[in-house]
Amino acid sequence: MKKFWGLVLSALLSLTLAPLTSAHAASDPHGPRLIYGAPLRHALTSCASNPGNAIACIESVTMTSSSDATPVGGRITSMQIPTDERYANSERPITAPESSTLPATINIPVLSIYAPEGCHGIGTIQTLQIRIGNTWTDLKKEPASSTFTDSNCPTNMRYAGFNFSEAEGTALLASDNIKNSAAYGDLSALNKASANKIEVSSANLRFRIADPNGAWEWFSTEKLLLSWSQVGTPQVIEVTLPEANRGYFEEWTFPKNGKADSTNNIAVIAEFQPYKATWCWSETICNDRREEFLLAIRPTTTPGLWEESQAASFTITMRAAKSFQFGEVSGSAQRVVVKYGKDLPPVNGQATREIIATFSPIATARGGTPTEMAVKATMITHDANIWIYGQNNGIVDGLGVCGKIGGVQVVSNAMHSLDPSWNAETESIEVRLSTPHLRPDGSVNVGYLEIRMPREAAMCMWKVDLDGNLKASVNITYDDGSSPSVATVVGQRIGNDYLIVSSGFHYSSPKLAIKLSNSASTDQTPTAPEATPVVAKTKTVCVKGKTIKNIAPSAKCPVGYAKKVVKA
Repeated sequence: MKKFWGLVLSALLSLTLAPLTSAHAASDPHGPRLIYGAPLRHALTSCASNPGNAIACIESVTMTSSSDATPVGGRITSMQIPTDERYANSERPITAPESSTLPATINIPVLSIYAPEGCHGIGTIQTLQIRIGNTWTDLKKEPASSTFTDSNCPTNMRYAGFNFSEAEGTALLASDNIKNSAAYGDLSALNKASANKIEVSSANLRFRIADPNGAWEWFSTEKLLLSWSQVGTPQVIEVTLPEANRGYFEEWTFPKNGKADSTNNIAVIAEFQPYKATWCWSETICNDRREEFLLAIRPTTTPGLWEESQAASFTITMRAAKSFQFGEVSGSAQRVVVKYGKDLPPVNGQATREIIATFSPIATARGGTPTEMAVKATMITHDANIWIYGQNNGIVDGLGVCGKIGGVQVVSNAMHSLDPSWNAETESIEVRLSTPHLRPDGSVNVGYLEIRMPREAAMCMWKVDLDGNLKASVNITYDDGSSPSVATVVGQRIGNDYLIVSSGFHYSSPKLAIKLSNSASTDQTPTAPEATPVVAKTKTVCVKGKTIKNIAPSAKCPVGYAKKVVKA
């Protein structure tokens, strides 16, 4: 059964986040590119297993089934989900082979035989002949070509002559035709080592030049020149492509009441791309400023595990180098919190600390291709993925100077999102989301956006203090000029962050501009985007007698429960 779900999981990952299978990796340029001497993108495993002794690894994974439940610590199972061969098990660079240090060219002996008289057109037939007794014997015959060059002849004309490779020349001079000829005495004086030059009488060695159609012929009458020379030749080096020690992802399980329980087993798809590791979108478009973590979760043993409810949350605690400072978080998830944890002992000479990421699955309508979004979704997934971008990732540059403070987190239920950018003119963070307009059943796909703003970033962008009275606004526009559907905006301070949640807008490609401002009122009730009516906040519940369960709007109620929409 476990093997079956491993295959199912691999198929699912190929449709969503996972890298290509190894069969396609070599031919598809999209993804990590292995370069000698550069750090590698690698899969994160438990720090307890960590086959590559990587600095970045997973310290723990905990699951909290609902907001009032006790967190349950997970442990890894025996299942290993392989990446493709470009994803390593460590960030350590691949050492270049010694062959790459060989000289670019080497000197190779070449035997030249030519007649320094008369220039002949390229394409005429030239034959090197030797006299044995009273008979002329052909040694080599082929059309005159530009491979035998001489600067004394006009363009498209050459002396009669041949160049022989070391093997060809050695074999020619050792042949019976040479040994039995009158020219043998002269030819035996040739020495490869001294690169000397000799002359041979045309009475014993000559060139015959003839028209290709046999209309005429010409014979050399002056002495032929023969010499060995050293020719610099580009060295043919067998190119050894870099190969990484292939990584893998792990499955985590969460015991129930102290006993093994595979119901909530998940695959943790975790990757880290260090600064200066190369990522490519095509053969020629690559970037080594993709410093980032990817964290994603997928159920492995229970299909549709989070279809009815996405109340569960997962906390992944990672070990990371202290040199990694996250600047922004994006993804498809909800209730996301990413923060630093405690300092940890050095690893491989580098200071380390914890990065703690908590997030919950979300229903995401999917359909179309990477280049063309479908109007109607073909499926809805119930899972979660987030990218934690480091300060050395070019994506963070979009938030401007204030983005360098770090900690801005933007997640949604969209398939794709254009990474947030700072609009200095409107003093707002702009986010463009993209996902099908309709759900698979034809109903309108309702949007959800969640932004967490640290105190320091809010002060830098809007000169507001989280301790004051604040107003959060979200302005929604569409490329087609349509008006946003009824949407709500809720803002609240949580610790040292300000959380903004906007929902109720429609897809497929809205642009949302988020802004914080001082408010004279202490009223923190939901406010609507510009030119958008305010509606009462509601929630969806399942009712059975006196028992009430909160569920997501798109979720189904358990058997025996009635689904209702009530005021929040």
